[in-house]
Amino acid sequence: MANPVTWFEIIGPDARAIQKFYRDTFGWTMTPPTGEEMGYYSMLTDHAPGIGGGLGQGGPARVSVYIESAEPQKLLDRAVANGATTLMPVTTITPDTTIAMFSDPAGNTVGILKANPRAGAASTDASTRAASSRTARPRAKAASGRAKKKTATRGRKTAAKKTGTKRTAAKRTKRR
Repeated sequence: MANPVTWFEIIGPDARAIQKFYRDTFGWTMTPPTGEEMGYYSMLTDHAPGIGGGLGQGGPARVSVYIESAEPQKLLDRAVANGATTLMPVTTITPDTTIAMFSDPAGNTVGILKANPRAGAASTDASTRAASSRTARPRAKAASGRAKKKTATRGRKTAAKKTGTKRTAAKRTKRR
């Protein structure tokens, strides 16, 4: 899918109350909240197979989705041309996070998240990026599991190749 939804936010007047509600109701685990300057923002941990998201405070209560794009300015311009109102221009929040926000014609707050290449990504296909984003967070866990997965995968491929060769040889013998 072009421009997949890869992130969500739940924002309200009291970050701690919202975080407690979602933690207690759904069993979500979250990073420790940031400081006041970032709205006491917490991000989900262990969210697979779902998408990642964050909960914090600031402005009116809202639930937003973020749509991934390699070219957020082009996508924001297209949204505005189709009736959206810019809420936040394309802004680099951290070196790895560039976002923009708009209000769609119905008043929903929608974000655009710049697609960042992920380590080990072999393809820029949107579905591959979306799958990568789901497994890339939290990064510490994904990084520690990568080496194990590669080793295990190599072993399976080698075993499969050997098995496949034996089957082929067996088929040749039967044909003679």
